[in-house]
Amino acid sequence: MRVVVVVIMVAAAAVGLPGVAVVRAQGMRQPSADVSQPPFPLDDPDAIAQGAKRFSASCTGYCHGREGRVSRAPKLRGKTYEPNFLYARIAQGSPGGASGLVMPSFQTMLPPEEIWKLVAYLMSLSSVNDE
Repeated sequence: MRVVVVVIMVAAAAVGLPGVAVVRAQGMRQPSADVSQPPFPLDDPDAIAQGAKRFSASCTGYCHGREGRVSRAPKLRGKTYEPNFLYARIAQGSPGGASGLVMPSFQTMLPPEEIWKLVAYLMSLSSVNDE
């Protein structure tokens, strides 16, 4: 596949055509340039349930503990967050802090609506107290 792309780019350059290559990795998509707003109320039980399912599948294990409990990354339960902060952190990721852990960016893997479902779930954890 690479050979074909290279041959096409060389041929285009030889005849003076501008070459624009678009590379798309499987499962990746271009992030939206729009400022995202939640497409549903963040206290919607269905959105929270879907966010919990996504969190369990994508976030639990290596980084976050089950149901937002402490693991390699800080606990998310019993804390108050601004929705836009959570959205930005999930979408853009975070450089490593004192622990050296890096949170990956999910904006190329998840559409904005799915990220907002994660936000809805995390917001629901603010009232959970583990003590």
